[in-house]
Amino acid sequence: MNILEYSILFGAVILGGLFAVLSPKYHKQQVSIILTFAAAYLLGIIATHLLPGVFYQAASGRAGLFLLGGFLIQLLLENLSQGIEHGHFHKEKTHSGQFYAILLGLCLHAFMEGLPLSGYDLLQVHQHHEHSNFNHFLAGIAIHHVPAAYVLALLMRTQLFPAVKFWIVLIAFAIMTPVGAWIGEHILLNVELVRNMMALVIGSLLHIATTILFEAEQGHYHRVSWGKLAAILIGIGLSLISL
Repeated sequence: MNILEYSILFGAVILGGLFAVLSPKYHKQQVSIILTFAAAYLLGIIATHLLPGVFYQAASGRAGLFLLGGFLIQLLLENLSQGIEHGHFHKEKTHSGQFYAILLGLCLHAFMEGLPLSGYDLLQVHQHHEHSNFNHFLAGIAIHHVPAAYVLALLMRTQLFPAVKFWIVLIAFAIMTPVGAWIGEHILLNVELVRNMMALVIGSLLHIATTILFEAEQGHYHRVSWGKLAAILIGIGLSLISL
């Protein structure tokens, strides 16, 4: 990974925090549309880029086990994060101890996402479009971190965090994925390790993406608004551009 890619990951979180500073009122409908777009894009790249790379010439069924493991790990992490990855904003549950549990859950998830980033090319996810150097996985992570950082920052504003503490916490979250990517580059030294870790992250992202997409619309089950439907189509469409 290069400095630009690290900067994109870091900048996505800072951007989400800036949105909260500039617009401190929680806009549920707008956040829902952004999250839906991010979830659809993640689902698109998982289906068309990440899964083919993970299971291409896989020597065993271990990748599938890691994928299931990632799904279950995300269930556990959300006991800490309280669903901030889905845009859930619970200002009534933000006493000091619970806030840091939320932060821990988010940071662990972000760190885990970063581990296979540096090995993205090893999975031959570009075998059908070798002319493209675009890292869909990095883009998906960055897009989905913006609303998560926004909600995290709103929680800090609700708690009236001093400016210095606000930015320290936000920067701590922002460096988690870059740190994970750097560590992964030095410990995931062969394609099987990268494949298994990517499968773990895919399981986690599948849980997040499907939860967002299947959540009830305005209290009604089996209903998707035109705005969310448009966001889904755009997100999936962008994931298909380089196919």
